[in-house]
Amino acid sequence: MTAAAPRGGVALVTDSTAGLEALAVRIGCTIVPLALEIDGTLYHEGPALSADAFYRLLEEAASPPLTLPPSSEEFARVYERLLEEHASVLSIHLSGELSQTVARAREAVGRLAAEDRVTVVDSRLAGAALGLLCLEARARLDGGASLDEARAAVERIAAATRVYFSVYSLDFLYLGGRLERVRGTGSRVAEDRPILTLEDGRLALVERVIGETTRVERTVHLVEGEFGVGEPLVAAVTHAGQRGEAAAANLEDLLKGNGADVDVRFSMPLGPVLCAHTGFDVCGIAVYPRRLSATAGLDAKSGGG
Repeated sequence: MTAAAPRGGVALVTDSTAGLEALAVRIGCTIVPLALEIDGTLYHEGPALSADAFYRLLEEAASPPLTLPPSSEEFARVYERLLEEHASVLSIHLSGELSQTVARAREAVGRLAAEDRVTVVDSRLAGAALGLLCLEARARLDGGASLDEARAAVERIAAATRVYFSVYSLDFLYLGGRLERVRGTGSRVAEDRPILTLEDGRLALVERVIGETTRVERTVHLVEGEFGVGEPLVAAVTHAGQRGEAAAANLEDLLKGNGADVDVRFSMPLGPVLCAHTGFDVCGIAVYPRRLSATAGLDAKSGGG
């Protein structure tokens, strides 16, 4: 668990899927780790299990990894410690449609009877999108916002955020139960690249395209179709595997080449827990209008890992 330095006022908490380990102490954010069980061995997401180390484990695993949310006891310990030094806690987490993490956080609040001091937010997002929300929350808290003001801002941004990501295969998502099988999608061909999004916290298939270049171009078109070409945007890019990393670099280049006004705050490897469900060769982007952002001038580049 990565612990934030004491700040007074409102403490900020998230979970390890946000990908903020490298920034946690600097931005004052406590990170509660999810866990993975791989061939009978338990690993906690975070410094002890880097993305590269997990990729090697996944390649060699005899069975699919099992992902586990933090326990309510873990959350209760974190909240108790933080409430000794802070007036309140804002705890922002991975979509409740994808994980029991936010439910465990709320259980902990109930056990502590701390509803008046701990606010738990279901972001309805995941990965880099969750990381961006935490940066926005920190910027507002540092600017003097109250817990309720910061929560409201986070919820507005979450509602406006769009996530698009492409994967090599849907098999991992089907196997883990994170995506419902859709009839009529046809059989997979070698260069098939499914593109997905998050709709109200749930994964949804947008379309399937052919080829590495096409998936990058189509992702840019989806962003432009949602926000228009002239809207200034804030974004974060995520990737897994060598092809995914190359596609992510191409995605950033294409956004710049198209003249889009997109401020990519960071590009980061997809963490082990999310990668366990997506598989390798992932390329994705989380994006929202810059007019909603308060993070101008915040250096988040070191969050890429």
